[in-house]
Amino acid sequence: MNPELLKKCLSGNASAEELEIYEKWMEGEADDFDAEELTAGDIPSQPEAWSKISALNLKHDYSQLYKNRILKMAVAASLVAIFCFFAFQNKGNTNQLMVFRYDHSKPAMEREFGGLRIRLGHNGMVKLAQQSNDTLDLSFSGNMMLSNTTSADKEIIVLSKNNEGQVLSKKLFLRKGRSYLLAHYLFKADELVMVENRNLMDMPPVLAINMKRDFGL
Repeated sequence: MNPELLKKCLSGNASAEELEIYEKWMEGEADDFDAEELTAGDIPSQPEAWSKISALNLKHDYSQLYKNRILKMAVAASLVAIFCFFAFQNKGNTNQLMVFRYDHSKPAMEREFGGLRIRLGHNGMVKLAQQSNDTLDLSFSGNMMLSNTTSADKEIIVLSKNNEGQVLSKKLFLRKGRSYLLAHYLFKADELVMVENRNLMDMPPVLAINMKRDFGL
């Protein structure tokens, strides 16, 4: 067999015809034309040839196994990254916006948002949005009790609409550790009323009556 042909067969680069010649040579079917340029020192023994073939096959198997493992690890890492990204996004969205409605089955139910503890009166609803500067935007209907549970005074901006559809805003400061009662006084140009929980008598009588009913004061 021609040495170049033998090298091509051992390295896996031979064509189908060349492999057929090689297989015949391995089976002992010598071809005078292929062997005429060979010397005894150029021709490897059959055990040596099989050993080289086995080594090449083993190297190829290890290479494929390594590539498969790298591919699986890359896919797994990508899936974990995607999952973490969406989990973080969902968590961020949850922390920045909350809508809370009165539940007849749980009239004393409270919610926490941005350091505030919130309790709604009968048929009340509140929507809160966290601004980047730690200020809270708040819009609500009905009666509401707010408690500042943080260790610092907190600023909120209450949004509402008047009868003409204009959006009004009012900035309020909640002192740390204090509870407040909020309501819209519809009989006076939709005025927003807020008093500390212990100063209920500072509210208009009709609002005070509703607060006592809703929060058991």
